Amino acid sequence: MNNVSIALKRLLFSQKALYLSFAVSLFLGLGSVALFDLDEGAFTEATREMLDTGVYSATYLDGEPRYDKPIFFYWLQAASISTFGFNEWAFRLPSALMACLWALALLCFARQYIGRQRGLIAALFMVNSVWVALIARSAIADATLNLFLSLALFDIWRFFESQRKQHALRVYLWMSLAMLTKGPIGVVVPLLVSLIYLVTNRGERKQYQAYWYFPGWILFLAVLAPWLVAVYHEQGAGFFQGFIVEHNLKRFSATRESHGGSLFYYFGALPLILLPLSGLLFVAIANAKRLWRDKLNRFLLIWFAVVFVIFSFSKTQLPHYILNGCVPLFLLLARQTSLFRRNRWVMVFPLVLALLMVFLPQVLAIAAETTRGYDGANLARHETLFPPLYGAISIALLVAVLMLALVPHMRTWQRLVLSGLAINAFVFTQFVQVASEFQQRPVHEAIAALEARAQQTGETPQVVAWRMHMPSFSVYRKQITPLRAPQPGEIALVRVDRVKALQELLAQTLPAYRTHIIWHFGGLMLVQVDSIPTQQN
Repeated sequence: MNNVSIALKRLLFSQKALYLSFAVSLFLGLGSVALFDLDEGAFTEATREMLDTGVYSATYLDGEPRYDKPIFFYWLQAASISTFGFNEWAFRLPSALMACLWALALLCFARQYIGRQRGLIAALFMVNSVWVALIARSAIADATLNLFLSLALFDIWRFFESQRKQHALRVYLWMSLAMLTKGPIGVVVPLLVSLIYLVTNRGERKQYQAYWYFPGWILFLAVLAPWLVAVYHEQGAGFFQGFIVEHNLKRFSATRESHGGSLFYYFGALPLILLPLSGLLFVAIANAKRLWRDKLNRFLLIWFAVVFVIFSFSKTQLPHYILNGCVPLFLLLARQTSLFRRNRWVMVFPLVLALLMVFLPQVLAIAAETTRGYDGANLARHETLFPPLYGAISIALLVAVLMLALVPHMRTWQRLVLSGLAINAFVFTQFVQVASEFQQRPVHEAIAALEARAQQTGETPQVVAWRMHMPSFSVYRKQITPLRAPQPGEIALVRVDRVKALQELLAQTLPAYRTHIIWHFGGLMLVQVDSIPTQQN
């Protein structure tokens, strides 16, 4: 046992630990489960339609213009699918690779400014954070955005320290790529963070002049302008109206896609986002006043606060929206002196998570008794959601985390990194199977039912989706699914809690046509409208 502990500690002091973390936290089982809706399905279906139509300047989702995001990540995903084929591994590979670059960028910056060992600790903290790993493994643009935002802010600090124009020029490059990935947030965060820092630090005049650095703005426009012209040519002014107004400004005035929250949403979400490092957060909060005295710490605190405040005032909120604000936290946590002590209490949070994983079958069984509607219908299958070895492996996880908490002579940061590695290995081989079975299995059963019906009848009627959007349905069928009510002869994919409303609507709009529920699994149903009026049957 002592020899194992020594070997683990030696491993953690080398960069091999980071490569191991990449392998486990970012790539283990990357393509083992189906795409999740809504976001993974939406990104991948838009990319599928891009490849299908040959239109690379703009995106469409189920045949309609998609104004949600700019173009860069779709290009990455299209290149991956074209190279490695139409599969989940290829869908998610660009995000995982961008996350590796994101971690390496953090490592380089941290080694330069907080030391070689603490720099490695910061990178290990980031990669083995459960939420970072989750986003890094998802077929969405967030890891790519966070890479470019982090590079911009790292080079802003380098510019403040060195006054070298090459650093300023790189900032404009990273901001342009961040904007090409996800829009105005790629410019707003770096400019706000740097401006607030200069004001609080009484920056010199030449530092402010970087905001009007002409070569930087030329580079910024050179990266963005070609795509802006191309998307305008393809979709006209509608893209700018839809993207800037609907999907950016209105996020702060209205809830979108049922992702609501409150002003205090991220106060509760932050400890969950930082798992298994949550205990260190409270230590950092207690030392906030002391941290502020150091210039680099002040810059990092401002960076975190800007991201935290911006999204706290947004009416549309999800945990990963503040993930870029966690980058400075990983650096701040890696600078804490308590990391080299042998604190065991910080293991409370990973232990609670491991316990939850052990008792998850019982938790879902209780939830199934009280939950109704779409989620209730899916939870009714709770006994079939878990892979065969889930119980044994979850107990093994709990034992491993408990041993890390109790083993003597192990430093705080080592306990946390190893527990994060163990939790991620479990989450992305076991828990993710449960989540996929719960949410995505009905989608794939619906596709199988449609294919079987087509073989039996020789007919392939139009399939639509009514008052729901699960874009992975279109991805795996490799067909566009219109979002509307069905017409005579068509089939509608509908949630169980909305099928009655659909039948009432069709009774009013198509009173001469009968409807039939032709398939039901979990929370989804397929409803077909007769192709011939009743009086002619």
